Order: sequence, then C-alpha cells, then structure tokens
Amino acid sequence: MKNISIRKFGISTGLVGALIYTACFLIVLVLGKGTLVTIANTLFHGIDFTNIMRMNIPVFESLIGIILSFFFWGTIGGLISFFYNKIK
Repeated sequence: MKNISIRKFGISTGLVGALIYTACFLIVLVLGKGTLVTIANTLFHGIDFTNIMRMNIPVFESLIGIILSFFFWGTIGGLISFFYNKIK
C-alpha cells in the first residue's frame, strides 16, 4: 500500500472543515431562528437549543472561525495520515 501524503491530506481535510463551517454560516444567514432550533434539536436529541442559539454573528468572527477550522481539521488530517503511514 502507498503512503498518504501528510501535507496533501492535511490540506484536504482543512479545506473540507472550512467548507463545512462556511456552509453552516450561510445556513444561519438564510434560515430563521425557529427553523435552526428545530434542526439543531433534531440532530442533537436531548439538547434544547432554544435559549443558546445566537443569530447575530459578526462576519469577522466567522472569518476567524473559518481560518481556525482549516487549521484544526488540517492538523487532524495530518495526524491521521501520519499515524496511518506509521501503522501500515
């Protein structure tokens, strides 16, 4: 079996994480609070998001979140590929 490129896999997972964060941000912009609470309550059974859902998220804060998501998920992807290459 071939080795997984740590750099390429890390960048790929970082981009996917940033894309998911961006999609979530756009969904929050488009949907109303009631719909978001219903979706969140359905996905995470047992947790009520009614009082903790925040709708006024500044764009700058979201940009920081996108960047941090890229680095967080990129690091996770890099670690996964590193350990995969060592274990095989």
